[in-house]
Amino acid sequence: MHKVVPRSLCIHAARRFLTSSRRPPTSSGTLLAQPSDIEYCRQLVLKNDYDNYLVSLFSPRPAREAAWGVRALNVELVNVGEKTSSQAAAQMRYGYWRDIIASLYSPDPVQTPVSRVVYDAIQRFGISKTWLHRLLSEREKILASTFATVGDVEKYGERAYACLIHPHLEALGVRDMHADNAARAIGISTAVMNFTRSLPLLLAQGRCDLPRDIIEKHKVDLDDLYAHPRSTPALQEAVYEFSTLGYTRLCGVAELYVPNSPKAAFPALLAAIPVKEWLERLEKAGFNVFDRKLQQRSFRVLWQLWRASRKGTWLESSNLNR
Repeated sequence: MHKVVPRSLCIHAARRFLTSSRRPPTSSGTLLAQPSDIEYCRQLVLKNDYDNYLVSLFSPRPAREAAWGVRALNVELVNVGEKTSSQAAAQMRYGYWRDIIASLYSPDPVQTPVSRVVYDAIQRFGISKTWLHRLLSEREKILASTFATVGDVEKYGERAYACLIHPHLEALGVRDMHADNAARAIGISTAVMNFTRSLPLLLAQGRCDLPRDIIEKHKVDLDDLYAHPRSTPALQEAVYEFSTLGYTRLCGVAELYVPNSPKAAFPALLAAIPVKEWLERLEKAGFNVFDRKLQQRSFRVLWQLWRASRKGTWLESSNLNR
């Protein structure tokens, strides 16, 4: 039966944000971000990465602000690739952001709302430059990349999406092997979800991010789909195999890594919940990525986040991993 998010739960989540909006003093160095900078990042994540905005609400305020900064940076980098008219112009914009990221680890960072919030996160929590440089490099690579194998997608997910979870873990004070392994697996599942969810739009543009080995295995006729984007039995079989990979990774995280990770890591690992929820909706849609319900926002995500945060796990039975 479809579960409706209780009104009290929504009020509780909002109250949790509003009552913890004041910033306590810190001795970790000079902080630059103003309340307006934090609000800018919050709005950027809210509008462009809504599910992970909900995930952030279950973290303590300082970690939440750090997560907003890093995910706002990711939004800016994604926009470079999606909104720039040519690859040469995109490379120039990526060079601009490369300079900004480098400056965040200097005494004189470039001043933008996003950079100030990320700079403060670095000052407070020692966010590793590895994650930010990797985030930029992977966004830059995908401009001209195709994925030959499932392994290529896994590698991309580990680098491009997991590096959004690692800083969140560091902001929660967690540097742990099991939590890092969980982040990498969630990153892979996120890549699977995003590549699958974007198929209707990409096919209409004459593109497909599904790995070629799966496309060839199921004899998907891409030329036909580029001309007439729609769901076909071959495409549904390919999507089934690909999405099962993502869901299996999430089950492994819940069974192997979460029980062995510090409890403090769990708010960051809740990033698995929106992925799990969408893949389960995909299953209900018969792996038809053109089902309109899959393009709609699900209000069950907040409910599932709250329930997982109370239980300390998201494990439950599903037919997807059959």
